[in-house]
Amino acid sequence: MTVLTSAMDTLREGVATIRGQRSGKRMLVHEIMSIQILSAALVGLLAIAALYWGGQWILKNNYSRWALQWTEELNELGSPLYLEDDQESLIRLERFVESYAEIDRVAYYDRNGNSLFAVSNDTNDTSDKPLAGLSDEQLADATSVVGQVKPYVLEGNAIDPRRFEILAPVWVEALDQDGLFDFDPGAVDAATSTELVGFVAIHLDFILFHDRLLANIRIAILALLVLLIGFALYGRHVLQRALRSISELEQPIRELAKGNLAVRFEPAPHREISDIVDALKTTASSLSERNAKLVKLANHDSLTGLYNRRRFIEELSANLVDIVRNGGNSALFFIDLDQFKYVNDLCGHPAGDRLIRKVADELSRSVPDRATIARFGGDEFVVLLPNADHAKARKAADDITRRMRRVAHIENEHVFHIHCSIGVTIASESNIHEDDLVAQADMACREAKAAGRNRVRFFDLNESGDSVDLEVGWMNRLRNALDYDTLELMFQPINDIRSGRTTHHEVLIRARGDDGSLVSPDAFLPAAVRFGLMSEIDLWVIRHSAMAYAKHRQSNPDLRLAINISANAFESEDLPSYVRETFDEFSVPPEHIVFEITESLAIRRPANVERQVGLLREMGCKLALDDFGTGYSSLSYLQKLPFDYIKIDGAFVVDLLDNPVDQKLIRLIADIGREAGMKTIAEYVEDANALALLEELGVDMVQGFLVGRPEAEPRIAASPVSLGSHRSRKQSKG
Repeated sequence: MTVLTSAMDTLREGVATIRGQRSGKRMLVHEIMSIQILSAALVGLLAIAALYWGGQWILKNNYSRWALQWTEELNELGSPLYLEDDQESLIRLERFVESYAEIDRVAYYDRNGNSLFAVSNDTNDTSDKPLAGLSDEQLADATSVVGQVKPYVLEGNAIDPRRFEILAPVWVEALDQDGLFDFDPGAVDAATSTELVGFVAIHLDFILFHDRLLANIRIAILALLVLLIGFALYGRHVLQRALRSISELEQPIRELAKGNLAVRFEPAPHREISDIVDALKTTASSLSERNAKLVKLANHDSLTGLYNRRRFIEELSANLVDIVRNGGNSALFFIDLDQFKYVNDLCGHPAGDRLIRKVADELSRSVPDRATIARFGGDEFVVLLPNADHAKARKAADDITRRMRRVAHIENEHVFHIHCSIGVTIASESNIHEDDLVAQADMACREAKAAGRNRVRFFDLNESGDSVDLEVGWMNRLRNALDYDTLELMFQPINDIRSGRTTHHEVLIRARGDDGSLVSPDAFLPAAVRFGLMSEIDLWVIRHSAMAYAKHRQSNPDLRLAINISANAFESEDLPSYVRETFDEFSVPPEHIVFEITESLAIRRPANVERQVGLLREMGCKLALDDFGTGYSSLSYLQKLPFDYIKIDGAFVVDLLDNPVDQKLIRLIADIGREAGMKTIAEYVEDANALALLEELGVDMVQGFLVGRPEAEPRIAASPVSLGSHRSRKQSKG
């Protein structure tokens, strides 16, 4: 469900983006329009500025061209005025000035820059204020252009670009020799002399041209504004139309973000938006398919397609609620395949998976349509049959066992007939707790297995109520103890029978009762086995034994521990790797650890157990065969088993002094163990007479209250040594 949640979060972010105008964010249409209008306005302003400055440049260029023409004509018109008061020349000068509206005033100066007279083009100018003379800088600039190609100085006003002033020198040229007969036209330039007469200043005012330019620019600005407004309106219309398909995606995406994967997306006219719509459709389709897969994975077993444990508990809880509201009964079946592990051991796990699928199919055909079926564990199934009393449940369970007997599964030329044990419990208004119902059906199934398998057993609440409450209570306490790490370890010494020295300590597990006292494993391990907690307990013991070794090895460098592990620990293929990683973490040398396994597991020796035992031995760990002597086939297999120690079951030691049969059996076990290179350990040794007799029978080591009681820390405890052993040890030293 994590992938689907992530996708929904992404869609919600998309909805928030599209709804920007409602959350204070900028609208896409407005932003695009603003950028376009600002860009167009900037381009228009640059064009207007270029028009203005370009017009100014053209005018100034024209001013320069006109200045040359005007100065030549004014020189010609004004030169006679320097010689005599020629009214006719003055009239011609005034007419010339009047013919050019842009000429504001013409002023003449003598060669020293003193003002002589001025002619104004402004009829309203009645000022009699005398003109100021030329400055030294103006005199120098104007004098320097005498005889030049451009015989004038053009000055502009930076503040008022409409006004210009042209200052030009007035000079006369004469022939140095004017003889009639010896005149040489080719030597005119060389014979000409120049005489500066004065200066003429022309004040120009191009307001008319400037105003016309500004008027044109204003017209251009107005036209630009009209175009911008028209462009904005048209662009907004076009953009809104083009982006309408994006806006129309808001509602479908909002629905998609809410989880409505059946939402409909309208087709878009534009290719880009159409691609987005197609992508959203693909996303919705993919999410729908993925959602369906995730829902199926969350509720169904991946191997069989049946409901898984979680979903079955939900169905069971819903059925119990219905029973509370409306009354009635329902039947809960707990079905366990008989001897299923032999299929895995003989043909491998893929063959076991195929068998499980076949059983699931047959089970689906065997129960009524209204029943709910689930795979509860590896080879365990549960069935909930609503509205079923004891009689209907019996009939349905018998139908299941009968149909299963007819199923045959063939693997690698091996034929397996399917048998199953079924435990049944009835849910009623007085029995409606799902955990209790599952535990009851499980216990009834185990009773069916204990009674010979391939049969049906009903749970009787009156007969089994106390034991069920006790085991369920221990199940809950063990679950909490594992979760909160409150189990405890005890250590009991094992001594060499001849030297009396401690060789190693057996690790024993204890739990705390309701009153806080320590409880032996005989009280709670049956519940752990029944409710599937033994594997976790085995791993807990291994890890905490390694921790204890790391803690106590400083005070006892020769410390060795014997750890009990059950058959459940070998159900996983990871036991050797877990042991290796744990020992490496706490720096535990494997050769200092002895693993004790029960005789029933060792005698059976399935393939995976034998392989894991071999890996433990390769690692350096030693192995002990626990509770030896209780199996009828022990002696025939003893020499074939790769063990280092044989622990003789305590039942043979308790009455050893009074039971000659036990004495002969212990001697036989000790002799066989010696021949096979194994040391024998006798349990439950509680008095010195039994200790002496065990030494005579050839036993190597002893364990019991005589040697030492279980304690919270591994302590070295010396045990009594017989006189014969003491003498033998002294003789060997001597």
